[in-house]
Amino acid sequence: MATARRERYRQQTRDEAKAVALTQLAESGTAGISVNAIAKAMGMTGPALYRYFAGRDELLTELITDAYRDLAAVASAAVEAAAPADRFRALAHALRDWAKQQPDRYLLIYGTPVPGYQAPAETTEIAGSLMRTILDACATLDRATAPTPLEAELSRQLEGVGPWAPGPEPDGELKCRALATWTRLHGVISLEVQGQFSGMGFDPGALFEAEVGALVRGA
Repeated sequence: MATARRERYRQQTRDEAKAVALTQLAESGTAGISVNAIAKAMGMTGPALYRYFAGRDELLTELITDAYRDLAAVASAAVEAAAPADRFRALAHALRDWAKQQPDRYLLIYGTPVPGYQAPAETTEIAGSLMRTILDACATLDRATAPTPLEAELSRQLEGVGPWAPGPEPDGELKCRALATWTRLHGVISLEVQGQFSGMGFDPGALFEAEVGALVRGA
């Protein structure tokens, strides 16, 4: 019983520390995340909090893996709830909606890399579950046009390069479509979340829909 109480307290302390870190992230970006400042906000000493996190990098890893898990779960749920013909668009809108609702967490995983931080292999594995959802959504699309020579060459290069995600290994053409989806959607989303379209006189939502439509057509 005492061990269970200690474990609950440990988890509560870690969760509270991560919540404070997310507040720091929103206020000052990744550079503002400080274990000592988090401890002070929680009424603890820095050395006391280091019993729960070895350092800033471990805390960052927790925030990054939590964000990837959350986004992957949201995207997967959106795809599963949609009819097969609507799954690609459901995926695209789930990604954008999550990013707009949680821009700081989105930029933590897709923004500028944190100087001096090296993500462990665990984060790549978790990101792979999101890529699996993207691959599966792309597999529901019918290609309206033949691949261009450059697309065919990229597909050839991607054939057999190794698994990007758990589950069945896709062919090079499906990987090519998933790669285009990942880069083009995140390109628009990242620019929108950072406010780069402000003052340009158009609705970012319309640009996003145009990109989704082009990807659906295979353009």
